[in-house]
Amino acid sequence: MRVRRTPLPVLIGLALSGPAAAHGADFPTFAPRGACGLERADGSRVDPASDRGCLFDERAARRTLRRQWARLPPAHRQACREENAIGDAPSYVALLTCLQLADGALPRQPPPVAPATR
Repeated sequence: MRVRRTPLPVLIGLALSGPAAAHGADFPTFAPRGACGLERADGSRVDPASDRGCLFDERAARRTLRRQWARLPPAHRQACREENAIGDAPSYVALLTCLQLADGALPRQPPPVAPATR
């Protein structure tokens, strides 16, 4: 009995396409600087530390979304992408928050405040 071998280029192609398929073909791509640029839109001066913090948050949200994207329900992904497209600049932070709310991972209301004791 002869064993059929898969050609090397096919194996390489499959190996390279694995991560992309795991993230889903519909993973959103946009510039994190766009969401952070909204602060600059009115022409006012932006604090450099605030700008760096915004970029850091956007990139961290993008990394989190990349890891979780394929496991999120397609209906939630679509609804949150549509909501995130409203306005001037999409945001990975806003997209992640929307998906966490849709999934029940975040509370929809703040916890009750305990009454002050005297």
